[in-house]
Amino acid sequence: MEEPADVLADLRRARRRHRTADIDVFEALYRSYLTAIVAGVAVLLLSGVTGDKRLDPAAIDRVRTHGPAVVGVVAALAVAIGLRSGGRGGPLVIEAADVRHVLLSPVDRSLALRGPAVRQLRFSAFAGVVVGAVAGLLALRRLPGTPGYWVACGALTGALTAALAIGVAVLTSGLRLGRALANLASILVLGWAVADLLADTTTSPFTLLGRLAVWPLHFDALALVAVAVAAVIPFLGLAVVGGTSLEAAERRASLAGQLRFAATLQDIRTVIVLRRQLAQERPRSRPWLRLRRPSPGGPRLPVWRRGWHGILRWPLSRIARLSILGGIAGLSLVGFWRGTTPLVVVAGLALYVAGLDAVEPLSQDVDHPDRLESYPIDAGPLHLRQLAPSIVVTAGVCVVGAAVALAVTRRADLVLPTAGILLLPVAVAVPGAAAMSVIKGPATAAGSANFFLPPEAAGMQTVFRTVWPPALCVITLLPLVTARRLHLQHLPFAGPMVGSETGVALVAALIMAWVRYQEQVHAALEAGMQGATTTGATSG
Repeated sequence: MEEPADVLADLRRARRRHRTADIDVFEALYRSYLTAIVAGVAVLLLSGVTGDKRLDPAAIDRVRTHGPAVVGVVAALAVAIGLRSGGRGGPLVIEAADVRHVLLSPVDRSLALRGPAVRQLRFSAFAGVVVGAVAGLLALRRLPGTPGYWVACGALTGALTAALAIGVAVLTSGLRLGRALANLASILVLGWAVADLLADTTTSPFTLLGRLAVWPLHFDALALVAVAVAAVIPFLGLAVVGGTSLEAAERRASLAGQLRFAATLQDIRTVIVLRRQLAQERPRSRPWLRLRRPSPGGPRLPVWRRGWHGILRWPLSRIARLSILGGIAGLSLVGFWRGTTPLVVVAGLALYVAGLDAVEPLSQDVDHPDRLESYPIDAGPLHLRQLAPSIVVTAGVCVVGAAVALAVTRRADLVLPTAGILLLPVAVAVPGAAAMSVIKGPATAAGSANFFLPPEAAGMQTVFRTVWPPALCVITLLPLVTARRLHLQHLPFAGPMVGSETGVALVAALIMAWVRYQEQVHAALEAGMQGATTTGATSG
């Protein structure tokens, strides 16, 4: 009689052979090889054309002193996310067949779950290596040291951070600590790292891990303590992985399958909804603040009130997420102002993700097209009105980012003018760009948008649909390039920045016009296509 471990291994090998039967191994390897080469060359070229200058000795000393704490905050944020995931039964996503047939069979659950956990740890560590190596490559453009040393330290730091985050998540899930305790632990972990950054101390293990990232500037053997902790935690998680909740595994298996399908179709809105279900993010039963009823004879503003009714029921986790994204945007722009140009992309992406949450009033109607069709108003004007509360929310996110930048730099003469000039255009353009992703829905093979394009351009169109909205968020921040250049030349920058912001305001206006008129334009194109088809059939 075969052992359960042998039976389970045979089952998974058979399933793997069935899945890979139609895959050409050499073609897959060729694609991977080609993708790696193209991505590597792109990173090398882009990292070299940013125009960033080498830091002076004083700036290098600041990096040596404060750099570990900054890296520690990033690592603590990753671990906090892992803790929250573990408190909800994650991070493992087991297939529904494994949940129903393997985990319910007389097989040790630790044995059944250890393989998926190892694979997730392996993939996360690889992703961390890639991200860390890219960060090391960008660092060596501005800091002294051996290129290979920077890349190696960055890759090792990224791998340990990713493995630590997944290991903590598996440990939390296996011990079934629960959502409340996991959320409390995530707040303490992140707060500890932030306290080290603000107090300029080294008490958190994440700050010690950050010292590994700056080894090319200063070797510190204490970083090996953090390396040991980061290496041990995943093994502890693997030891208790069998305690993972079966109900949570089944729920995650169902939602993850739908999430992958929606991501394949590039249906951004469905991905957001499923991610919230996966995180068990539910609206509050009572709003944070109750709106007063409109006075008789006064303006009723039903769309405005309805949007705020939904926003005021957001859970605390969503408010915290928007605040963190605003803080990330603010810190990224501080790094950009100090000379690290690629960070403007990070700031734009953070604002775009915040915008996807901010446009929730519009998204709710997009999710219910039957309700939308019952309103006595066209979709375009209604969508435009629904963006008004989202613009206010995005402005709040921008204020949080400005506050974080002011706290870090303590330069009100720089932060307040730039934030004041950027605030309104960014607050309008970001939710508009997010609305573009939500309104468009999944990509389809048919439709008026494809009427003008040959089939060979379908791939380019798909890339454009995905990249264009977040690119618009980055474009809204580009006037800071002019401001930074003039500031480095000791020239006043407010006036020229306002001139550059005029172009951004035009982009924001065009985005709003797209939201307002896109349905009518598409309807006119569809009518024209149908008329052309009917005429062609008649003449034929």
